[in-house]
Amino acid sequence: MTAAVPSATNMKFKFPLFVSVDDASIEFAIEEAVVAAGGMGNWIDDANQTLAIMYYAAHLLQVSLMRAASGTGLVIQSETTPDLSVTYRTPDLPKMTEPIDFTMTEYGVRYLGLVRSNFPAVLTVGSAVRM
Repeated sequence: MTAAVPSATNMKFKFPLFVSVDDASIEFAIEEAVVAAGGMGNWIDDANQTLAIMYYAAHLLQVSLMRAASGTGLVIQSETTPDLSVTYRTPDLPKMTEPIDFTMTEYGVRYLGLVRSNFPAVLTVGSAVRM
């Protein structure tokens, strides 16, 4: 991997939501993201790989914050006011084909977009054999 690995400072600058998160937690999320995004093969553009690492890490951090905000480890599904009604949901269990639900956060969706633009689906066109 030749892409630049972001730091906690980089993450806090790009994603102000994480300013209050301790650097160790951010660095751990970055390490996980490097393994995931760095182990995907060759990226077309190193800058896209660096962004993918940042968005992957941001997704992990956001899910952690969402779970912490609920106080139960569950993810808040909905909230209403003025009399406050909060509904929690248990996230689906990971699947072998999709170990992380990237659609849970805007960061995960952005990560998926970067992956799809870098690794587009391959179409194989074959010819039919006639006898």
